[in-house]
Amino acid sequence: MQKSIFSTLTFLIAVIAICSCGSSKHSKIKRLPGTWQASQVTIDGSDKDWPSPYPEYDDKAMIGYAVSNDKDNLYITMETGDPATQLKILREGLTVWIDRKGDKEEETAINFPIPTNKTEQRQPRQKNQQDGQQGFGGDKQQKQRMELEDKVRAALNNAKEYSLQGFKSCNLQFPIMEMDTCGIVVRIDIDSTNELIWEAKVPFKSFYFKSQLARPDKGKPISVCFETTAMNRPPGQGGGGGNNGSGSGFRPSVGFGGGMGMGMGMGMGGGGMHRGGSHNNSQNNDIMEPAYKSTKTYKKFGLAYQE
Repeated sequence: MQKSIFSTLTFLIAVIAICSCGSSKHSKIKRLPGTWQASQVTIDGSDKDWPSPYPEYDDKAMIGYAVSNDKDNLYITMETGDPATQLKILREGLTVWIDRKGDKEEETAINFPIPTNKTEQRQPRQKNQQDGQQGFGGDKQQKQRMELEDKVRAALNNAKEYSLQGFKSCNLQFPIMEMDTCGIVVRIDIDSTNELIWEAKVPFKSFYFKSQLARPDKGKPISVCFETTAMNRPPGQGGGGGNNGSGSGFRPSVGFGGGMGMGMGMGMGGGGMHRGGSHNNSQNNDIMEPAYKSTKTYKKFGLAYQE
């Protein structure tokens, strides 16, 4: 009798230990907050479907950004009002890395725009309120900014293609108006306040473990990294800041480290602080200085879910 009771207790203890280990292993997955996309997002290079100001801001990279999801898609957007950063992105490209495990691997990426050396056709700049304040002669820095905005609008005309890497079945280069086999959609444009807006819709079926999220996926970590590549500093200019980051996104996986901006979702977008994007130039009179720095902005967040 005693032997039977002892065997039963031993069995129960073993079962409890196994369940406890399983529960402990499951609890190691840290659940993170995410943003559920309840309304439809139109990918058109506009911020009308996103919160204003954007909830996250990297002061060093001079970009704001936001990420959300529904059951089928991950939505990503980035904006910058700094014209030098805009020109850097349009000429040298932007790489957006996605890590489905929430780690720092750089294997899956959207490269858009793709770096280009095409001759830019100068586009007439639309008059705005700042033009009226310019006056005759005007401020030298303001003139430089206006000329830079003209270059940005000209470069925007060349942002016609994107490439994919590390996805399940669509790792090629595509015109932005052509639907790839994964269903990924990207757009970039400049709005009426001279903000450069980047948007993407990325179906989970193209990179995630499953094609549609379910309740158990709520809070599971996922990572996004925005990477910019420095423009070459013109000969004769000092500063030595050119290409001081991670370089082009077109390379093998090396991890999210190195050259990282403030990242980690340290939001500074409250009150529209980053709109216009020029506050960071107060310590340097050269408005082109942000263009000569490579940056990485890393964001780790959780997947959202609603029935």
